[in-house]
This record gives sequence, structure tokens and C-alpha cells, in this order.
Amino acid sequence: MTQIQSYIFLKILRAFLMAFGALTMTVWLTQALRQFDLVSAMGQTIITFFQITLLLLPSLTTVTAPIALMLAVIFTFNSLNQGSELVVINAAGTKQWWMLKPVLMASLAVAVFMATMTLWMSPLSLRLWRELKSEINGNLVTSILREGEFVKIENGLYFQLRQRMPDGTLRGIFLSDNRDNDEAVDYIAERGAVLDSPLGIFLVMSDGTIQTRKESDSSLSVIQFTSYAFDLSSFSSPSKAPVLLPNERPTGYLFSPDPDDRLYQKQPSQFVSELHTRFTTPINAFVFAIIPLLFLSQAETARQKRSATIALAAVSALALAAFEFVLSIAARDQGLTPIAMYLVPIAAIVGSAVLILLGVQPKAPDFLIVYSEKIADGFRGIFRRRRRVPVATSETS
Repeated sequence: MTQIQSYIFLKILRAFLMAFGALTMTVWLTQALRQFDLVSAMGQTIITFFQITLLLLPSLTTVTAPIALMLAVIFTFNSLNQGSELVVINAAGTKQWWMLKPVLMASLAVAVFMATMTLWMSPLSLRLWRELKSEINGNLVTSILREGEFVKIENGLYFQLRQRMPDGTLRGIFLSDNRDNDEAVDYIAERGAVLDSPLGIFLVMSDGTIQTRKESDSSLSVIQFTSYAFDLSSFSSPSKAPVLLPNERPTGYLFSPDPDDRLYQKQPSQFVSELHTRFTTPINAFVFAIIPLLFLSQAETARQKRSATIALAAVSALALAAFEFVLSIAARDQGLTPIAMYLVPIAAIVGSAVLILLGVQPKAPDFLIVYSEKIADGFRGIFRRRRRVPVATSETS
């Protein structure tokens, strides 16, 4: 690469790293908040919380990386245009294809990173995440024994304990079972204990009542008992490994699944779709970089036209990604041939590259220019009103 091409490449790379870090952190925090309820309900430590959330990072990066690259290319060429650097480059007789090399080099670096994530790191981390989550669920029996808290055992099943004595005796037991839509059952007992026997794990309650409410006729029945055992065995540690979904399987396994795999027997198309998705996902790095370059590689002096062109570039790349997602869903759920998953992004890349080599730059239509300017004026008006904050004055006598 020439010095100017290296300058553009490094500018794209710096912008990508900043956008990638910000996007990944934002998405990760969103997922972390979703996992926090699970971990806190199970009585796990903060270390377990970070373990279960950090294992989601590799799969998240495959989503944020191409978007960050698109933002980096848009930012780079927009800043070159605003700083008149793009004007000088175009005035010197430089063709559009000359700027293709640094963009392709940046795309290649991101594609290699995404391939590492999709083919190896993401399946491995998701598999570890599934095993850790299964282990947390397996330790549920001990984690529900927390005083003064409503603990969710599973959907529709909640447990509360007033006091846990030093000898293991439980005081003030409340167990609500709403898993059956036709009736709700509440168990209330003065005391009890957890019994681990060869037959299973049971919550043995003493001196209590069972209140059953039927939704059909709103009837309520109350049964008193001196001793009652509630089976908790299904919530204890499973004796076998958890069933892994296709996106949690190693890539090598997807090439040759076990014919006796029950999940593969039921949903073979999902395994095929997942395999092809892992190979097509890195291609998006080129799609999300070359399409913005097609729209932004030439200088524009009118601010309204530039804003509309940026919007058109972003919408085009995102629309193509959405179409690819629909194709992957169709291949997974309807068993359609996955060849379109390769043809669509490759056709977009080749078509954009040909237009760049020919010096063709798509222009935003006039209505989009007018519409984008109206939106920009609206935002500018909002910011101006916020600056005009009245200063309160007070009179003293």
C-alpha cells in the first residue's frame, strides 16, 4: 500500500476498534442484565455472574464486528470529505478503485477475526455457557434455601423460607406451584427439612396446609397435613450432560453429525443451516465495508447530499444483512438450499467492486435529501432549544 492508502487503512482500523468496543460493551451489558436475574435467583457469586456473561462475548462479537466496520468506513470517508482530503485525492486524478485496497485489507482483518469466532471460539464459549448454566440449575436445591426471599425455581414455581435453623430445620415454608394453567397449588408449612435419599431429593414439610385453586370454577380446597414430601429430584444436578443446540456444537461435528443424535434426527436442517451460517458470517465483513465505500468514495461539497448518501449507504448494508438473515432462517426452518446464503453477499461484493472499478457512485434521490435535511433541522432545533435554558432570578426586599 502507498502512504495515503496506509493512512486510510489505519484511520479505518482506529475507528473500527473504537466502534467495536463501544457496540460490544453495550450489547454485552444488555445481555449481562438479562443473566443477572438468573444468577441472583440461584444465589450464585459475582464470579459466577461474570463467568456466565463473559462466555457470551464471542458470539456477540460476530454481530457487532461488521456493524462496527461499516461505521468505521463511513466515519473515515466522511471525515476525509469534511477535511477536504477526499477533494484533493479526487482532484489529483485518483480513481475510486484506488481506495478499494485499504478497505479490503481492513475487511480481511475483520473477516479473519470473525471466522475465528464463528468457527471455533463462539461454539466453544456457548457450549461452556450451557454447561455452566446447567450446573447452576443443578445446584438449585441448595440455592433456594435463602431466608426471607421469594426464589424462582422455574416458571410458575416459587419458594420462600422464613428461617433456616443451625441444625438444618426450615421454619415458615411457602411453596407456590402455578405450572398447571388449570389449577394453582400453594403449600404452607410451619417447619420442614430437605431429605436426600436414594429415592431422590425431597422437601419434607410438617404441620401445614395445601390450598388448591381451580381456574375453571374458581373453587378453593384446603387440606391439612402433618407431613408432606415435595419431590425436588428434577431440580437437582442432572446425571447426564445437557443437550447441546446446533450453534453450541463444534464445527467438525456439524460436518459429520452422529446419526444417532436425537436432535439431529428431529431437526437435520438446523445443523446444515448452522454450518453454512458459520462460513457465510465472515463474508459480511466485506459487505459492510465495500457498500459504504461505493457510496462515499467520491467527494461531495453539499452537506445535505452527503448526509443522505451516508444514510443510503447504511440502509443498503443493513437491508442486505437483514435479507441474509431471512435466508438463513428459511434454510433452517424450511430446509431450503443454503446456496443463496453465499450467492447474495458475494453478488453484492462483486457488484459493488465492479461499480467502484468503473467509477460509478450511486446518488441519493432528491426526496431522501429533502427528508434527511428536515430530520437534521429538527434535531438542530431541539439542541438550540436546550441551550436556551432560562436563568431563574430572585428578588430580595
